[in-house]
Amino acid sequence: MTSEPDVAEMAASVMEQRGLAVARDGAWLRHRDSGIGIRPHLLQSQASGSFVRSVMVVMTSHPRLAPDGIFEYQHAVAGTLSEAIRSGFDQWLQIDFTVFLDALRDRPEHCMTLEWRFQRDGAPERIRRAVLGPVAHMVTHPERASGDGEHPFCPCCLLTNTYEAFQRFIEADAFYGIRFFAARNDDGSTQADCRVNGEDWQTGQRALCDYVDTWPQAGFEFRKQYVVLQTLTP
Repeated sequence: MTSEPDVAEMAASVMEQRGLAVARDGAWLRHRDSGIGIRPHLLQSQASGSFVRSVMVVMTSHPRLAPDGIFEYQHAVAGTLSEAIRSGFDQWLQIDFTVFLDALRDRPEHCMTLEWRFQRDGAPERIRRAVLGPVAHMVTHPERASGDGEHPFCPCCLLTNTYEAFQRFIEADAFYGIRFFAARNDDGSTQADCRVNGEDWQTGQRALCDYVDTWPQAGFEFRKQYVVLQTLTP
């Protein structure tokens, strides 16, 4: 009988290798510098030939951001289950965790931001901020990916090109974590994955597919990003 992997211990090791001090409390980890709580959980794994696919759920919580916690899925493929878990969590650190850290800062250190100001019925002005995480981007023919006068792809593009689909979240008060994944296959077909606080958002998925249709023909291409929407305290 194969024992279940200690996902929390693996995640703590990955964090420490990146210089992130962490304390463990059962299945939860706490980043010492920020106080962010993290609970990684292996949802499923599947061996396929010489590879193992893993799907983790990572719960994140912080009193100022998401006191009740929000979750996100993380997929990975590697030679062994342990390698897949570690690789998947390391990807989460680079793409998602960086956004949570900058969301706690008045001046983000690693992420671009967008701000909107709203005022209704004489109420105090509200400032909404989008913290735009690093983008994982792969394209098979980059030489075809840009044209004369075309705006180059940057961290704001996934959100600004799907603004109407997310307007209700942008104008709300609550904290939201948004997963963007958009891709075009070699045959020209499109695919997208969009989740808000871990839940599927089909309106966003359709908007992402429409956005993919505007990309230059450059073979297989995907763009992946995590974005946080928050209200700033005056």
